[in-house]
Amino acid sequence: MNIARVEYKLIVVSEDVGVPAYDFDFDLHFACDHPYQIEGEELCVLRVGPLSDYATEFDDKLAMGLRLVNSPAEHVLASELEAWYPVLEGLTPRTKVFDALPTASEVESDFRWPVFMKGSRQTSKHNPDLSIIRSRDHFEAASRLYRSDSILHWQKPVIREFIPLLSVPGQVPGKVQPSVEFRSFWWHGTCVGWGRYWYQVPAYECADAAAGLEVARIAATRLAVPFLVVDFAKTAEGHWIVIECNDAQESGYVGIAAQPLWQNVIDLVEN
Repeated sequence: MNIARVEYKLIVVSEDVGVPAYDFDFDLHFACDHPYQIEGEELCVLRVGPLSDYATEFDDKLAMGLRLVNSPAEHVLASELEAWYPVLEGLTPRTKVFDALPTASEVESDFRWPVFMKGSRQTSKHNPDLSIIRSRDHFEAASRLYRSDSILHWQKPVIREFIPLLSVPGQVPGKVQPSVEFRSFWWHGTCVGWGRYWYQVPAYECADAAAGLEVARIAATRLAVPFLVVDFAKTAEGHWIVIECNDAQESGYVGIAAQPLWQNVIDLVEN
């Protein structure tokens, strides 16, 4: 684990997780020192991949003199759909969170097929068989897979209204059809970087992407989480919607250049 004070202003605790879209070498791109002991208390960002117990991680780092940028409550608000959906209702597809897998009849009482199914924190790597559920029979099969899926089985099940998105050329094996979707990083309400979500396909642009970024800004303002990611996309009908939110400490850069993103963060950090 690397503890680096980046540009002598912000401590980043990082660890490579083997994912190029997430890992970043701060020492290679910035001037850094590596404190052995923290005097007083310093702001800290964690870049060590997904966190199973953020509250414990927060307390452990605080005992070292490092205050993580997002509090445990802010982490939940950013990363748990059950927490952020009520705040963003109207900006994102209609959603219902269940304590356990619902029956097909329960789904049909609130939604029409197809629906979008996911866990309260994430999808199963955008697996289409476990995401876009097109019928009652498909739901029954997907429910069986959900219970044994390593990513989904521990999460609360979520059913969302299926809204077709504007697709882009190209395919990613084992994933849903790529669409006009972007990821944005926000530092205390300021966008520090944004770019294509589907970085694996040919580059795509959108003439009115600024309108989508404005929707993301509204979401970031409502949530008021210090370091936040908002994913937004254009629907097939031409509207911009919020797809997902997360604690930016856990999020990959996808098609966003990491060095300028962190430079923007550093520029906003006060000495």
